[in-house]
Amino acid sequence: MKITKYLSLIILPAAILLFNSCSKFLDRQPDNQINEQTAFSNWDQVNGAANRLYRDMRDRDRGIVGLQDFSISGITDECKGTQVEQAIPDQFNFGSFGPSIGMPSKANGMYWNDFYTSIRRANVFIAGVEKYKSPDNPLQPGDLKNRVAEVRFIRAYLHFLATRWYGDIVYMDRVADLAGDVAFVREPWPSFLKKILADLDFAIAELPVRHLDIEYGRVDKGAAMALKAIILYMNASPMYNGGKLPGNDSRAGKETYSAYDENKWKLAADAAKAVMDLKNNAAPRYSLYTGKGSDFQAESNNKVYARIKQIYIDGASLQNEYILIITNNKNEAWQGDHIPPSYGGGSRLQPLQEQVDEYEFVGNDGFGYATYDPQAKAKGFDENLPYEKRDPRFYSDIMYHGAMYQNKIINTATGADRIGASNATSTGYYLRKFYHEDWKRSGGWQLHFPAIRLPEIQLIYAEAINKLNGGSPEAYTVLNNLRARSFMAPVPPGLNQAALHKYIQRERRVEHFYENKRYFYARWNLEPDSPEELAREAAYKSSTIPPSVWPYPKTQRYAHGMRPVADPTGTFDVQGVKYKMQRFKLEDRVFTSKNYYFPLVTSEITNAPTLLQSPNW
Repeated sequence: MKITKYLSLIILPAAILLFNSCSKFLDRQPDNQINEQTAFSNWDQVNGAANRLYRDMRDRDRGIVGLQDFSISGITDECKGTQVEQAIPDQFNFGSFGPSIGMPSKANGMYWNDFYTSIRRANVFIAGVEKYKSPDNPLQPGDLKNRVAEVRFIRAYLHFLATRWYGDIVYMDRVADLAGDVAFVREPWPSFLKKILADLDFAIAELPVRHLDIEYGRVDKGAAMALKAIILYMNASPMYNGGKLPGNDSRAGKETYSAYDENKWKLAADAAKAVMDLKNNAAPRYSLYTGKGSDFQAESNNKVYARIKQIYIDGASLQNEYILIITNNKNEAWQGDHIPPSYGGGSRLQPLQEQVDEYEFVGNDGFGYATYDPQAKAKGFDENLPYEKRDPRFYSDIMYHGAMYQNKIINTATGADRIGASNATSTGYYLRKFYHEDWKRSGGWQLHFPAIRLPEIQLIYAEAINKLNGGSPEAYTVLNNLRARSFMAPVPPGLNQAALHKYIQRERRVEHFYENKRYFYARWNLEPDSPEELAREAAYKSSTIPPSVWPYPKTQRYAHGMRPVADPTGTFDVQGVKYKMQRFKLEDRVFTSKNYYFPLVTSEITNAPTLLQSPNW
């Protein structure tokens, strides 16, 4: 099957035009009764409306370009963004936003008003189909049922996106009367949870396990089940389950969040396991991609496994490992922006040392260890050769001093790719994940972004099972199977609950690097203000050489890199020159109690004075 033929089905301009007149109606306020009846009495118009809502969903979750020209990876401890395109990541990282000064303009599409504009369209669709008894597809009966369920999912997904950024929000499951229904109030998480699960359970009950190939890209039962698992993971996380939000916790449901309930982990585990066990005609609906055997990617000096690259390219992976996909997310121009200058690129986002440190070292005993774990040194890790025997995903995700890309050595010490050169890296690293390795500025391709992949659900399950039964053999199995798929060594045996939890969290950072997960998972776990990270930060600050004190504190307040320093006594040899690799601090960043959630801009409060401002703003 030529999967790329179908991926753009639901967002083709022609499909959008089918509902051109109705889309104008959806944007009108108050609703026009005559246009409404016309719009919902014709199958093509109704189907076009559903397609338009897929476009809305993509516009609210832009995947690899979540900040329009940058990934949201650039506002985490994964990456550093360049100064081009208004330097949007820096505006967030240095605190240049707020209720009165507003939000960075080029990151539009993911703010309060954007979400609720799209949610309103979904509500109008749901209400209109019911009110006017819209006709089914005469050529394929059952499509109307699917479209309604898809839109119920989309409504839930839009609310999920909004709550990730804003915390306690308003769950709009009705068409608001904008002339009189203006007393909007943020509702406590338990109330929100009940409503979003109602939408997802509806979608789960109505949607097929798998759509026809020609409709690939539409949400199905598994997508709704997976989002339910993620929502229940949020519900179990410290943010809503026994943790303490720093500063003045003014959330609507703050009284309900401080008590710990172990059963929340059971709900998350059950929901994740249901996705993992989902069947399609007696066969597993989802599976990890295991194509390409142990082949290496061409022109990588046998460092990059082809399988790891193909996870994001091969149709077999998109069909079976991807659970929710953002179709046609980017094309070859994106890669052109990110490749090193010597290849004609602009290194738009560059990995940080914080992320590099999370890729484990494979010890001489055959197990993986964090490079900053004292056991790593005992098992053979040499800080003077920091890129040897690392997790294979490191070589696939990141270019480093001495790496080979398209048969050419990356050199961050001299030449066009050196640290600080024009359009070059400032961290000592270049991005490699999602690259089409054989693209050399000729030909075209589309990148389809994984909003949800199977590994995210597997890691939720492993974490939940470990919480319920520390050191669970089942958690080990899930974790090691995921690592083995990428040719990574297993986790050492005999770990207690706390130690295994660290492996699970590190696995999430590595497996989902640059997939828009880190920003939220760090916050849901209240990681920046955890006692462990604050203690680590105190040790870092008191050191005479802070960059040498690692692992770096995960407080989101620092960014580091690695530079090669020519030294005849060095042990790191690149193109006949010996180097010592030297850690350095790139910048300080702003992260306070405010930064757990986006603020409402002043105009939103003015428009709806009953809304609470986000905590600590």
